[in-house]
Amino acid sequence: MSTWERKALNFINQTSRWDKDKHIASFLAFSISLVKNLTEADIALQLEFEDEDTAKVKCASPVHLNEMVLNPEPIKKLLYSQGFKTIYWRHIPPPKENVLQEILQAFSSAIIMPINTTPNNSLLILGWSSPQQFDNDFLECIETVRLRLKEILTQSQQQLYFQRIAIRFAAILHTFPYALVFINNDGFSGWANQEGATLLGLSGPGEQLPAVLSDAMTQLRNKALNIDDIYKEAVILFSSPENSITDWVWKMEHKVLKVSCLPVTTQQISGRLWVFE
Repeated sequence: MSTWERKALNFINQTSRWDKDKHIASFLAFSISLVKNLTEADIALQLEFEDEDTAKVKCASPVHLNEMVLNPEPIKKLLYSQGFKTIYWRHIPPPKENVLQEILQAFSSAIIMPINTTPNNSLLILGWSSPQQFDNDFLECIETVRLRLKEILTQSQQQLYFQRIAIRFAAILHTFPYALVFINNDGFSGWANQEGATLLGLSGPGEQLPAVLSDAMTQLRNKALNIDDIYKEAVILFSSPENSITDWVWKMEHKVLKVSCLPVTTQQISGRLWVFE
């Protein structure tokens, strides 16, 4: 195994231990520092395209480059001309052709790696004071780094997206005026909103084991004044092809509950949603 193969594996191993719950910007700072050390580069930074007129330096080493602002237009033209592939400058172009002159004016070799950091795209830039050969083993190492960065950034972005969706819908469902209880058919997952947790006497809303939810609903049902009628309806419910019921009356001591049980089936989940009005 070559030195560059070992360094590529080192990058994969260290990024695999990264806490995915941390913000993408923190991951990039960690990764850029790691790549700089592995490649023994003299400069490493992220250049983010904030808008049509601004490209800003971030996560820079050395740090005095942070917040430097560049004109993104000539840089984007360079990227388009290279098909947004990683650019290897074994010899940095002369000043008039060097669109990164403000950053790389004192360097001999550089790498420009486009990375997707939604909502804004970025570049990872590495530079060396002495000329670099960039042999095949080195190029394979950098390609491995690029693919690994792309993989983790995509996963992180998806996770952040789904976290925002989950928080949004949880907030909506917790303020819903009816008690909602979902029990997944997998036997491992269930959920109740705030009204549902209060009705069933649970410790709190959110994720619950199905066994806990089923036991709490059984205890609630056993307190009903019309328990025999409820049992008869339950037999019909669980034997019917529709597997659903609405306007099911549970007469409690101080209130009447109108209960609905609805099947929930998607490609990802299968279970029952209980609604207590």
